[in-house]
Amino acid sequence: MSGPKARERRRFIDKVADSAVPKVDSNPVSQRSAWWWIFFMPGKVLLWIEYMFPRRLGGVFGSARRRNVPLLQILYSLYFYFTVFAIGLYLFIVAHAR
Repeated sequence: MSGPKARERRRFIDKVADSAVPKVDSNPVSQRSAWWWIFFMPGKVLLWIEYMFPRRLGGVFGSARRRNVPLLQILYSLYFYFTVFAIGLYLFIVAHAR
């Protein structure tokens, strides 16, 4: 019994369980624009690494909540680019100081 009528007859606890299931990104990777790869991918990767390898047990729950938050993906991406820029600037200054 599947379909819209069967879904309407589901029990309350089943509806609660369905609402707790994480939503999957519906946009396939092959259809993402180049801007997404350039700007948002570093933040998403850093959040995924933080989620997969937490520093302590309590970090598991926090990283699971932060993993799919777009604002945090943007912030982590900005931190990544700031770090890359700072390292590049430092290397440029050191190389030209001699």
